[in-house]
Amino acid sequence: MRHRSFLLECTPDTFQARASHTNGLTIVSVNRRDVARCKRLWSDVGAGFWTERSRWNQARWLDHLRQPNVLFWIALVSDEDAGCFELSKLARGVKIQGFGLVPTYRGRGLGRDLLTAATEQAFAIGARKVWLHTATDDHPNALPNYLSGGYRIVRERELGNPMPSRGIPRIGGGPWPGR
Repeated sequence: MRHRSFLLECTPDTFQARASHTNGLTIVSVNRRDVARCKRLWSDVGAGFWTERSRWNQARWLDHLRQPNVLFWIALVSDEDAGCFELSKLARGVKIQGFGLVPTYRGRGLGRDLLTAATEQAFAIGARKVWLHTATDDHPNALPNYLSGGYRIVRERELGNPMPSRGIPRIGGGPWPGR
């Protein structure tokens, strides 16, 4: 399978907000002092998909969360941490830096709800454009979720060195749909 990277973007005109189907879902902004929780969620969500920040200690996380352009949000289902997303306010818009669910909440349709919340929050803080990156070694539902939420691929490129397989099945056992 070819390893591909995708840059996607969404504007208010293309965004497809989708009503939440998850009972008990709450999205909360993180208290910047809750460094250990952010670090744990980032690690749990990204395990098998990304390695960024794997070597960050508590002090590095605290410095990061103190930046005025960084906003970290947690998805709770019945008061249990289910996932997170991080937004970075930049001159050109807002980037979704990290996004995902902890393993026990994957495959339940919650990613759709989380993407809607992340995109709505980005527009609420003034973004005219929201963008994110994904790749073929991300969760197999990631790209289809982004596309159905109104994101469009603006750049695609071949990459080397995919993440080692963590036993996560790919859609149809092959490359991503349409790729």
